[in-house]
Amino acid sequence: MPESNVSRDLFEGLLISDVEGHPSPGVAEKWENKDFKVWTFHLRENAKWSDGTPVTAHDFVYSWQRLADPNTASPYASYLQYGHIANIDDIIAGKKPATDLGVKALDDHTFEVTLSEPVPYFYKLLVHPSVSPVPKSAVEKFGDKWTQPANIVTNGAYKLKNWVVNERIVLERNPQYWDNAKTVINQVTYLPISSEVTDVNRYRSGEIDMTYNNMPIELFQKLKKEIPNEVRVDPLFVYLLLRN
Repeated sequence: MPESNVSRDLFEGLLISDVEGHPSPGVAEKWENKDFKVWTFHLRENAKWSDGTPVTAHDFVYSWQRLADPNTASPYASYLQYGHIANIDDIIAGKKPATDLGVKALDDHTFEVTLSEPVPYFYKLLVHPSVSPVPKSAVEKFGDKWTQPANIVTNGAYKLKNWVVNERIVLERNPQYWDNAKTVINQVTYLPISSEVTDVNRYRSGEIDMTYNNMPIELFQKLKKEIPNEVRVDPLFVYLLLRN
């Protein structure tokens, strides 16, 4: 989804996807597991929020508990169920408090996750933006206004510069990002464009540099012929679940 691209620019989780789509180190520089059930992540000591404060294991404990908490009403709370994190089902059902989630900060830079059953692919789930950390101080201070430009604190390659609803989102380079030296684009502007045809026209006029929107099917062959090196077709995975 388009909003996921914005989220990934602003926030970095334990793992990220590399250029080929494989899980690679993000805030966590390494990790290990015991029988695929207890996972330990070692965080970078130079990972910081955009206000200069350290990103710690406690941030992940807070963020994952907040995600699981029914009071947050996050549509992605069920994502923690895919990883079978201990007690997640009971927490979502309101039978246990969010503090019972199977996550623990062993120290500032060591984050431990306990699952209810072995999940060999668990680390691969952690590239999803829903399990990135959120800044506890900003959330608790500003409530539902914590994402506004004047209030938000991020830990990704970018920070929020400007946000005009239904017009544009502007991000600027985050100098506090641990891998800032490798950031090559200083500013990113996201434009919400609902029309696929308008999207293509604005791209071809040079107004925008790239688009993630679906291409109008009636224009696909024409564009593939005229700008073959600029039209990219990504694979799509679809599954059908049948219940008897």
